[in-house]
Amino acid sequence: MKVSVQETSELFLFANPCVGAENLSAALTKVVHLAMEKGVMSDPQTKILTIFHDSFRDTPANKVRMSACITKSKVLEAPFLDPISVNAATCIIGDFEIGIHEFSSSWVSLYGWMNANGYRPSGQDPFEIYHNDYQSHPEKKCLVSMYIPVNQKN
Repeated sequence: MKVSVQETSELFLFANPCVGAENLSAALTKVVHLAMEKGVMSDPQTKILTIFHDSFRDTPANKVRMSACITKSKVLEAPFLDPISVNAATCIIGDFEIGIHEFSSSWVSLYGWMNANGYRPSGQDPFEIYHNDYQSHPEKKCLVSMYIPVNQKN
């Protein structure tokens, strides 16, 4: 795990909302397929991400609200996509190369780092940005950056 604290810029996105961990993969697939169909996946500015509107710690997995997102592009408009933005923030960013079943423990370790280093969540939703298609990785690993918007503890 590589961790940094950085100021992030505002993100302008299209979101495909879903409820329940079991529905996230389908929501992401729908976004990625649209992006491939419209030819924007090869653009280095295109990012695929998930925003978590609820915590898995406090909410049953089948009720967690999430948004599968893609950076905004004029060619991507579709009826199932909602335009949203993520405000600029100070974020703890954890960069990981992990297996598909290691997301939960990676989030736990990143929140542990946050607590040990004098930060607290700002109240803005955490999110993750995906940097590869894990199916094409030789070890089926995900290259992902996890973002926790934070404030310093007083």
